[in-house]
Amino acid sequence: MEKPIIATTLSGLFLKSAPWKNAHRTWYEKAAAKLGDNSVLEWIEKPNYFDGVDKIMKRLYPDLSDAEKTARAREMFFDSVVENIKSSTRREEIINYFTSLKKRYTLVLITTNTKPALKKILQASEMEGFFDITETSKQEEKDDKRTVFDRFLQRYPKPIIYVGGDRKDSYDYCEEKEIPCVFANLENAENLTNVRTIHSLEELKEILV
Repeated sequence: MEKPIIATTLSGLFLKSAPWKNAHRTWYEKAAAKLGDNSVLEWIEKPNYFDGVDKIMKRLYPDLSDAEKTARAREMFFDSVVENIKSSTRREEIINYFTSLKKRYTLVLITTNTKPALKKILQASEMEGFFDITETSKQEEKDDKRTVFDRFLQRYPKPIIYVGGDRKDSYDYCEEKEIPCVFANLENAENLTNVRTIHSLEELKEILV
């Protein structure tokens, strides 16, 4: 009999989210240096900072197709994530707890990191081989968790639960697909409306018995 599936995120659960949250700053700093234009840095503090990526990529690589620009932009972003990962990024108690669950459950990572990027991230965080299954974003795709979830469900049974970070789109998807889910709010972020939330490993243990 196949083991039931627990689907998870990476950032905000097993690893602190700082490397991802700081990566856009590093991305814009590198882009500004390449263009020799410090006005690019104005995007860093904007709430819609992601909107600047396409505009800047057109300046950096005008001869690339849109798909190639997307792939190159994401590669630059994930390289910045890897640069920001340190030993203190790991949440050892969470990692150890999920390791103990692997005897009874199949541990799955659903992530918008690309496959090459995820390999670098797992190497940098010393988590290679930790997940039983990983479902990643394709390099030419935009940052879309729903697409990754769809691809996973086409090949595997529905998870018994999804333990995620602060991306609301993940929980909207789970609600549509009737997948139980919980927001692991371990960084005291703002709670998400109508999403079950835990704030500690002890609370998480009460759910994943």
